[in-house]
Order: sequence, then C-alpha cells, then structure tokens
Amino acid sequence: MTVTDVDPSTRVTPRVPEVASWGRRVIAALLDGAVLGAVAWLVGGDRIAAPSLQPTFDTGTDADLLPWTSSAVVVTAVVLMLVLQGLTGQTPGRRVVRLQVVRAPADGPVGGQPGVLRSVVRCWAHLLDAILLIGYLRPLWHPEGRTFADSLVGTAVVLRPPRSDGLGRAVTAAAWVVIVVGLVLGVRLGDAGGVTRDSSASCRLETQDADAPLRVDRVTLVREIEWRQAQRLWPWQGDARRAETTRLALEVAWRPTGPHEPGSLLVRTTTSDGATVENAAWSGDGPMTTFPLEGAAPVDVEVLFDGRTLTTCTATLLTGG
Repeated sequence: MTVTDVDPSTRVTPRVPEVASWGRRVIAALLDGAVLGAVAWLVGGDRIAAPSLQPTFDTGTDADLLPWTSSAVVVTAVVLMLVLQGLTGQTPGRRVVRLQVVRAPADGPVGGQPGVLRSVVRCWAHLLDAILLIGYLRPLWHPEGRTFADSLVGTAVVLRPPRSDGLGRAVTAAAWVVIVVGLVLGVRLGDAGGVTRDSSASCRLETQDADAPLRVDRVTLVREIEWRQAQRLWPWQGDARRAETTRLALEVAWRPTGPHEPGSLLVRTTTSDGATVENAAWSGDGPMTTFPLEGAAPVDVEVLFDGRTLTTCTATLLTGG
C-alpha cells in the first residue's frame, strides 16, 4: 500500500466564524422583543405582558397585567421564534443584524443549526444568565462570546452574512418587514391614563335625627374606570387597546345644622359579598369626602357622628349603567 503525503499548502483549513459582538446581540434581542411585544399588543393591547426570548427575573411589568402565557396566540409566536431559531439559527432580529446561533460543541467544529430542542433549552437556560444579569454580560469577556446558556447547551452566536441569492434576499426583506412592524407596534414611547366616571347612583336616605349637629345631604355610589394606554408610533384610535380597572367609591356630603364642635364622622359600608369596612373622616374637613370601596354593589351605608347614627341607606348601580 502506497501512502501519499498531502502537501500542507494544499490543505483546506475550516473557516471559524467570527464571534458576534455583544452590541449586535443586544440589538438583535431588542428587535425580537419588539416583534413579540407587537404580537402581545395586537392580541390584548396593554392588558398582556410582552414576552422575551431572553427572560429575566424582573419582568418590569405591572402586576395587573396578564402573563403572556395566558394568550395562545402569543405563546404560538414565541414557539415559532424558537423553532425558527432552531432550524435556521436566526430570528428576524438576528437576521437583520447578520447574526446566527450555531452549535459549538467542546470537542467538535463550530457550525450548523442548533436544532429546535437545543433552541428551547437554551431559552430556559437564559434564566441562569438572568441572575444579576452576569450571564448576559459574560460575552464581553468570554473568549468565545458565550453566555452561561451558550456554554450549557453548546451554542455560540456568530456573524453570518446573508446569502446573496434571490431566496436569501427575499428572506432578509421579509425579516425587515417583520422588524419594522414590530418597532411601530411593539415599542412603548410613553404612557397615558386617567379616571372616568362610568355611572353613579344616589342613596335614598332614611329619616334623620333633627337634633343631630350634622345633616347628611347626599350619599352617592360611583363606579369609576381607571385606564392606561401605552403610546406607540402607530396612533391607534379608540379604547380597544386600553387596560381598564373598574372600582367603586362612595361620596358623602354633609352640612352642620347649627354651631358644633368638629368631631369624628364614621361611614360604615357593607357590600353585597358581606365585606364590612369602616372609613373615618373629620367633620371639620368637610363638607364632602370620598371613600374607596372593595366589593360589589349593592352597598349598605350607615353614617355616624361621634358614635351617633345620622342616617342609613342602600345604594345600587344599574348593570352596565
């Protein structure tokens, strides 16, 4: 058997992809986050929290928001992102900034799509990176630019120029369209909000003690709607994307029937679910005060002054009125 030596000058050395910079990775993550934020906003407006492929322990969202897992559409969008990353190594954000997630085993060559399972595990492994955000900063000093999640599942993020053929240009153009839509609909520029009175109903007051130093003129049950709405580049009209919270309040107005010393005004309320709450006020701060209510209408009301009952009533709001 004859063995022929290969001329070292003719050997082909596998090209090692260039490690992606930390800045590019951050930009890609922000762009993908905008896309997922746009999906969440289209589905539920400002009532659903936006998901991320780079989870952290601090969501930075309002406790009143529904989790993104409450929407099948948003969950599907996240799954599609992970599947796309697993099959191609890219998401829309990574595509436009020319990055790719590739396999990077410790004992083999770098390259190749990570696969769907590895992509999903990598997303959950980012929770290790979220501990004090150290893992997300690790690519700044790691020689291969890896986060803890990358090292755990055997991946790396590298620069990958897009294909220059017709298909490659079409895919890149589609990624840009998705990113632009995500930026227009998914990025919050600010917040607006306010409180509107939805409806009100006056209590029919029982006969009051003519000798009492105070007289209750009016007790009104009010249903208010507190709303908030994010400001985005797309000027969405109407309130279909508002996050709204309904609450009850009780307005009590009184006046003195003659000279008297200011005293303690107590308003005892019992809502339809049996919750009784006592709210105190100082009569000298009048002539009107508002108490927030927890529960549902109808509401039984008793107004007392220095322990003396002034009047009672029951307030009911019409449904939807």
